[in-house]
Amino acid sequence: MKLPPLHEFQEDIAARIRGSLASIQPERGLVSLPTGAGKTRIATESLTRAYRDGSLRGFVLWLADRHELCEQAVQSWREVWRACGPEAPLRISRLWADTNNNVEMVREKHHVVVATFQSLVRRIVRADFNWLTEASCVVIDEAHGSVTPSYTEILRRLDLTPRQTARPLIGLTATPFRGRADDEGSETMRLVNRYGGNRFDRGTFENDDPYPLLRRIGVLSDAEFRVLEGVDFELSQKELEEFEQFDRLPSSVEARLGEDVGRNARIVDRVREFPLDWPTLIFATSVNHAELLAALLASKGITARAISSRTDPSARRHAIEQFKAGVIQVLTNYGVLTTGFDAPKTRALVVTRPIYSPGLYMQVVGRGLRGPANGGTDSCLIVNVEDNLLQYGNELAFRQFEHLWAQVRGEYY
Repeated sequence: MKLPPLHEFQEDIAARIRGSLASIQPERGLVSLPTGAGKTRIATESLTRAYRDGSLRGFVLWLADRHELCEQAVQSWREVWRACGPEAPLRISRLWADTNNNVEMVREKHHVVVATFQSLVRRIVRADFNWLTEASCVVIDEAHGSVTPSYTEILRRLDLTPRQTARPLIGLTATPFRGRADDEGSETMRLVNRYGGNRFDRGTFENDDPYPLLRRIGVLSDAEFRVLEGVDFELSQKELEEFEQFDRLPSSVEARLGEDVGRNARIVDRVREFPLDWPTLIFATSVNHAELLAALLASKGITARAISSRTDPSARRHAIEQFKAGVIQVLTNYGVLTTGFDAPKTRALVVTRPIYSPGLYMQVVGRGLRGPANGGTDSCLIVNVEDNLLQYGNELAFRQFEHLWAQVRGEYY
């Protein structure tokens, strides 16, 4: 198999990872790149080359938080190994949900176990899976979520504790912080410390800002930024306390926003202005809101479909494939397309859900920022619905990223 060569910035990061793997003492580190910049490819090729030159032996344990991300990792390993791996077979074991309950350690020199952390935390305590604690290297995808108690327990059993690094640990993330971008609280610092304060991508980009270069070489598309007027709303005292504790709007508030007739009319009118050949993703405030917007758009003659965690998995896959094929113009969703979803031809994003977490916001807009070098588009329109939470001084997350967009137009439609 022939794969396009790594970009210069990818080679730079891959070289640092391989240098870390060759170190006498095991090291930790984090790769933070925007969605679409090839974090998985960089990691799999770095490890494949390490297998090839002998600096890595034994099996790799690759962890993610969703089945889709695990399957993406499996496919990347297959392609990269065939393209540049040693002339030896690679064993890949799937370990998530109910797959491979009888998987065993194999004697092959090259072995990768891909697992969800939810599945692993249940199995790693069992005697028949104790061999997993002998991994030669651990990779965590979506690493910004790896400070949870489940991950902490897994890493403890792998002798990756605050005082011990028994094996290399590599994290991959598009959002190297927890909470708000300027948050220096305990959760952010826990994430920093979990990876030894080491960024493999540090110094790769001018001013440590990857966006100008990635747009220039076509890895990311240009983003045209617009704001759509939302509504003013108030929270009850209980809702405000819940919001401040979890840094996200309570579901009761999101449901109320999704029922606002005027707000929905503005969203639908805006989408109707898009050209019919623009694949468009809408991030709704709730499951019901996603279904309502799809119905409203369909009533206006626009092919639209809603998906959510309530959608049957086979129906969800079918809708996504139809969207990618251009049969469906608009895909509305709630909570299912922030990660593990790839539709490079997406031309417009409409973020109707108030998002205060910059990490979540960048995951959302990353769905539309794949550039022509990755089979994507030259530009993507990002429409943010700006609501005003009357009792809360902090601004919506999208305001923290205005400096990234290629074009910032007007205040409101």
